Amino acid sequence: MTASPPRRRFNATERTVLFLAADGRCSHCGTELQPSWHGDHVNPYSAGGPTDIINGQALCPTCNLKKGRSVVKGAREWQNQAHDKFFANATKDYLVSATPGAGKTYFALKLAKRLIQEHTAERIIVVVPTDALRLQWADSAGNVGLNLMPVTDPEDYGKPGYQGYVVTYAQVARGIGSEKVRYLTRRPTVALLDEIHHAGENKSWGEGLTQALEHAVHRIALTGTPWRKDGASPIPFVRYDRDGKVEVDYAYEYGTAVADGVCRRIEFHAYDGEAKWTDCGKVSTAALGGELADDDIAAALDAVLEPTHKWIPALLAQANTALDELRTEVPDAGGLVVAHEKWHARAYANLLRQLTGESPIVVLSDDPEAKDNIDRFREARSKWLVAVRMVSEGVDIPRLAVGVYATKIRTPLFFRQVVGRFVRIREDEEFNARLFIPAIPSIMEHGRAIEEELRHQLEIEAERVERVRDSGDSGGGMLDLRIPLDATEAVFDRAIVDGDEVTPVEVAKAAAWLRANGIPSTYAVNAARGLRSAPVGAVAVVENPKPTPAPAPPRHRAERMLRGEIDTLVGKLAYRRGMPKKDVNLQLIREGWPTRSKATVEQLRRQKSHLMRILGES
Repeated sequence: MTASPPRRRFNATERTVLFLAADGRCSHCGTELQPSWHGDHVNPYSAGGPTDIINGQALCPTCNLKKGRSVVKGAREWQNQAHDKFFANATKDYLVSATPGAGKTYFALKLAKRLIQEHTAERIIVVVPTDALRLQWADSAGNVGLNLMPVTDPEDYGKPGYQGYVVTYAQVARGIGSEKVRYLTRRPTVALLDEIHHAGENKSWGEGLTQALEHAVHRIALTGTPWRKDGASPIPFVRYDRDGKVEVDYAYEYGTAVADGVCRRIEFHAYDGEAKWTDCGKVSTAALGGELADDDIAAALDAVLEPTHKWIPALLAQANTALDELRTEVPDAGGLVVAHEKWHARAYANLLRQLTGESPIVVLSDDPEAKDNIDRFREARSKWLVAVRMVSEGVDIPRLAVGVYATKIRTPLFFRQVVGRFVRIREDEEFNARLFIPAIPSIMEHGRAIEEELRHQLEIEAERVERVRDSGDSGGGMLDLRIPLDATEAVFDRAIVDGDEVTPVEVAKAAAWLRANGIPSTYAVNAARGLRSAPVGAVAVVENPKPTPAPAPPRHRAERMLRGEIDTLVGKLAYRRGMPKKDVNLQLIREGWPTRSKATVEQLRRQKSHLMRILGES
């Protein structure tokens, strides 16, 4: 029999001792502790601190959450290993497969920075699938001391003052983008290819990428979803085995990431219900969890995902309740609904508005403000984001904690991409994320596969601990004549976590026990498993690093802000002089100032000071 890994959470008795020792007040600010107070590790659990009252303290949620939102500064162990293997092999092409949330971006940027510092490369190019990721990578680069320009204009390529630039696969596939990149890689360049499997979505993307990056000194490809070979749209710079599966140079899987404390665990809450539809005039009725033909699964999902039927409103209500419970301990925890259609997304947002009194942020692929809306949600404390595929991959919103899988897509690849939105962990919190899913057998099987991977890794970790102790989409394209008629309310069917299944009766019993002990029922699934044999302890929040000063904005954002400030100053000067703004701009150019689109940050700062001085004198 294997031993359990070291206990991470304070039990009910320990929490009582911590509360009494603090005289019912926060150990930091002295305010009276409320029922949602946090039991905290003085020496972080992640740094080896024991879960013992000697290493514990009682904190109010505000003080605990103020201790920092960012992940640990130092590189994670897997990043060090992948880094070392890259330099040991010294290959031109290097593919890393790491689970979403593990820190692929940080790994790649730190590796590129070292190549710049060692003069192996002089420039960095990052290629990403989407516009949102283009901006996100540029921001992340600033956090490691690199200035990368997100390319939105041909003049952005190779702009002075930047060590490189970020483009999308679509940009590289275009004539001018491919030619610009190919020209700039005459200087030694390291290429970072994010989610490189996207290069196979369009044949021209792969061809354009091959041509543009032919002369790059290193091409470091990243993926969170290993794939099989597709002869129609080959993906460049990778190798395949005999079975057509891509060969990775370094892999870091979800189970290992959870065991290492790098990623958050996720619970899959499956909800059943009865769907009703017509097919060529014939009325059919079926339960989601029953044995259904593939076509009938699509019809059943059409029925339950219909906003005017009972199933999806009931599921959204359950998810919102779960989010409310979690927000008593994590005030900025957010939820994501992944919708199948744009009109679904708008309707779901309206249902959530009726539930919460707050209008969710809706993100649609054809909305020009989609990237700004994602950024707004990332930094806000609002509850819900509703999207159609837009945030299924790559977009980093660490506060996401509760999800609703309201789409007909049933492929394992897409399901894992959605799961990846919820597993990013912050050092100031410890809770399981929840994904609410239809009780369709194939969808539940995707959840079981992920949890089985986790269970296997945790067993390995438990055996390691014992050794240490002993030693000291559904298919489309056909005409669909089926019409969804109705669907019953969503009914909780089971929760899947750590390869185990928890019944509704067990969850209800555990929730009652938690409420009786002053603990949020957010933790009911974990408690249910513990209560099978013995009472389970209360939940503590892991200590996080001490707060650090807010970093300066990345160079590209500083440049954009300066342009806006100068434009405002030009407007003021034009008003004072009684002349059009364009005439003031022409006068500045005649004085030798570069146009704002071509000016460096330093030139923009000097121009801003110049204009402020003129306005102060006039």
